[in-house]
Amino acid sequence: MVTRERKQTADRAMEADNEAMSRPTEMVKEYPVSSMLVVFSVGLGVGLVLSQALIPSFHESTMTERMGRQLYDSMCNLTSAMKRGIEAYT
Repeated sequence: MVTRERKQTADRAMEADNEAMSRPTEMVKEYPVSSMLVVFSVGLGVGLVLSQALIPSFHESTMTERMGRQLYDSMCNLTSAMKRGIEAYT
């Protein structure tokens, strides 16, 4: 009896896992450009955050650093706008 319940629980978990994995795949198939832009933005954002964390700044901001911050802010805004757009379709 216990073994049968465990098997049913495992089967339900597998079904839930398969469903959870198929939804993002479907979203990527339906919105390939948006998905690519989101992944690119996330990668760029992570790279900027890591570069700032690994290289502490002990001097005033240079023009390149200010531009980097502006680019980072722009990418964050773009990512959130795309996320809102994707959520509107779901």
